[in-house]
Amino acid sequence: MSRYETDKVLWDVYRDPDAAAAFTADPAGFLAGRDLLDGERDALVARDVRSLTVGGAHPFLVYNFALRLAGGFSMPFVLDYVAKLRGLTTGDYTT
Repeated sequence: MSRYETDKVLWDVYRDPDAAAAFTADPAGFLAGRDLLDGERDALVARDVRSLTVGGAHPFLVYNFALRLAGGFSMPFVLDYVAKLRGLTTGDYTT
């Protein structure tokens, strides 16, 4: 995984409402030109938080990326998010 570039995408979407809107409207277009592996692109486009986390993306960024795209905090969001990550252990998240 290109940890830095993946984390950068997660950060951009999390921190910038315009980036989140652009990603939501056209994920593939938003990711065009970024130095990502195909599997990383696929996980980002699918919003696959489990694959992103397993691949080494920083869990804080994955959570906030998902939270932004979900429109904010709600108990259904949290329950779904936790269910998707159930059973994972932490790994090396250095970039």
